[in-house]
Amino acid sequence: MHGVVGLHMAQRLLEREALLGKLSHAYLITGPDQIGKTTLALAFARLLQCRGRAKNSAEPCGVCDACRKIATGAHPDVRLVIRPADKRTLPVELVRDVIHAANLAPNIGPWRIFIIPEVERMAAASANALLKTLEEPPERVVLLLTSSELEALLPTLVSRCQLVTTQSPTAGEIREALVARWDVEPARAEQLTALAHGRIGWAIDAAQKPELERARSEMLARLVALTGASRDERLHAAGMLATDVETARSVVELWLFWWRDVVLAACGARARASAGDARAQAERQGQALGVERSQRFLAALVAALEALEANGNPQLTLEMLMLDLPSLPPVDARR
Repeated sequence: MHGVVGLHMAQRLLEREALLGKLSHAYLITGPDQIGKTTLALAFARLLQCRGRAKNSAEPCGVCDACRKIATGAHPDVRLVIRPADKRTLPVELVRDVIHAANLAPNIGPWRIFIIPEVERMAAASANALLKTLEEPPERVVLLLTSSELEALLPTLVSRCQLVTTQSPTAGEIREALVARWDVEPARAEQLTALAHGRIGWAIDAAQKPELERARSEMLARLVALTGASRDERLHAAGMLATDVETARSVVELWLFWWRDVVLAACGARARASAGDARAQAERQGQALGVERSQRFLAALVAALEALEANGNPQLTLEMLMLDLPSLPPVDARR
């Protein structure tokens, strides 16, 4: 399925389903944020609706009317249900609209397909409304749900879907895709890949919006420098970074990916995800702290992320991290 980067096992599973013609009424695609889950769902929709693909081929033709309409978001039987930007959860009205439409016959294609990203952001009323459709699915309907937080979903919802698990694309796959498909210069593709930490969706957005790359680089520099900061400076930083759970979680995720490189450097490993100054500082901090201290703080970051995913208090969580953070002389953090 053209356009999908790195999600090989999930892609093969869905291709096999389409070729065998034995489709489930609902698929739940799980994996980290911004790794291409919605892109995979759209590619699967093209495969199911394509009228021009060769027999026994798992590649949509790309030129038939169905393929062109899906590419432009105009296919009447393929609907991408997006949460409004000003809403924290998917409104129940949108879900009820999907349920109503699912009970109608397809307009022009063999299937009516509904793609609903971030189902973990459904309100309880929305999840319960959707659950009824999953329990008694209409004919010729395929629901493609995505989630980055499987544990946050109703067990009954998960049990009524075929689970499709995904993993982040490799750094090489992201870098190659940025250069080949999005015309990013190789040097910048390398930098974006290092900052993306497996999230190709972020890398693509940042390639088109340099301010995203700049903000992420600046945030990483602030986090790197905290080992040389005083206790008061660290607690002040915690207050600034803990504006809400989402912001705090993104900070901890970025910090965790970089601190993984600190641990690898402490262990003497050469393979690291970061690049440029961040990579050099990870090496210096890893060598200065040693394996045990580096691993201890990495474990603290993992625990903090788990607490935030369970709706822990963001400021308290970050303050505890700041107190656990090993100290190094400021000159070591800046050198």
